[in-house]
Amino acid sequence: MKPTVPSPAALPATESYGTARSVRQWAITTTTGEQITGYLPPWAAEDPSEQDVPPQKLAARLADVCHYKEFPGQVLRAYSPGNVTDEPEELEVMSSSITCTPYAPAPELALPVATVRVAGEYWMTDLDPTGVANLVAGLRAVADRLDHVVIPQLNDIRADWTTHHTSGAGARP
Repeated sequence: MKPTVPSPAALPATESYGTARSVRQWAITTTTGEQITGYLPPWAAEDPSEQDVPPQKLAARLADVCHYKEFPGQVLRAYSPGNVTDEPEELEVMSSSITCTPYAPAPELALPVATVRVAGEYWMTDLDPTGVANLVAGLRAVADRLDHVVIPQLNDIRADWTTHHTSGAGARP
């Protein structure tokens, strides 16, 4: 079975977030009337606005503010020894997200970063644009090796095997 490859039309559109548009805000208001507001990016999946927050919980609510946008990965069929059916199963690889935690403990940690879920419980976190570019270069190198080295050698090895292997002669039952 061939893996499901999303068409470019199925992928999220590329947007320019630097263009002029109305600036959205989120707001957290305490039961005492104190209000904290912040920038709500157009790409954010959720609005963290909240009302009637007890003042003693305000710091925790601000620490939880996280803007994010998710991107789908690629679904492939893969074997896992833990699968009870002994059959390959669908596995999403290389899904990603962009997150921003504006109230991170240090200013450099408050910048948007990318996270890539390689597969299962394996993640690459806190990637800046250079980190994502390095990942892309590494994946392209793997794809090139599969395309230009593994496939030709697999074809040669299969041809050699088909030419020289005699099924049944000396084979064990």
